[in-house]
Amino acid sequence: MPKRTFHRLDDDKKERVIRAAIEEFQARGFENAKIEAIARGAGVAKGSIYQYFDDKKELFLYCVTWALEYFMKAIDRQTPLQDMDVYDYFLSGSRERFELLKQEPLLVAFSMEIYTGKFGSLALEASRELSRIGEEYELRLIANGKRKGTVREDLDDKTLLLFFQGVTEKFDAEIMEKVKSVDYNPTEEQYREMEHVLKNMISLLKQGMGRN
Repeated sequence: MPKRTFHRLDDDKKERVIRAAIEEFQARGFENAKIEAIARGAGVAKGSIYQYFDDKKELFLYCVTWALEYFMKAIDRQTPLQDMDVYDYFLSGSRERFELLKQEPLLVAFSMEIYTGKFGSLALEASRELSRIGEEYELRLIANGKRKGTVREDLDDKTLLLFFQGVTEKFDAEIMEKVKSVDYNPTEEQYREMEHVLKNMISLLKQGMGRN
């Protein structure tokens, strides 16, 4: 976790530090990333980085968390979490999310490549952190669905989560590959194709999780 000195920074400066770090990690990998380059990119002294984080590993893992939470907060601004269930999450504002991916290719690439092994020994630890944050979010969507009456109540949340993850994992990967293949700038026809994939996935989710 960052030190108190980092939390005392204003939000703009925090974001400059983290974006500079993500850019360096993405360009060079974890082992070859230089604190000097991160400090230069953020417009701070090299020593300041060590006032914010104990070491490079702590900074990297915080970048992983920050990137995922950045996207979650952006989605929440479009459709507040308390208003969504597992189905709404994929349909509500899907076009706006594709636009967000287009606007943030560096963060998307960084998040995706955590799973490819690019970051060496830290890849497993980082992917576990992503999974932990993602599961917390998904469990809240499931709870919302039960409260709204759109998700069946005869199964426990853990079972529903496993089903949800099993259905969505490959669909998500396919959509992300499609978006990446067109440089995060799909045409109208490609948007419709991806929305069709999302609707098919939601249909499967409703068959397994939805209340009859």
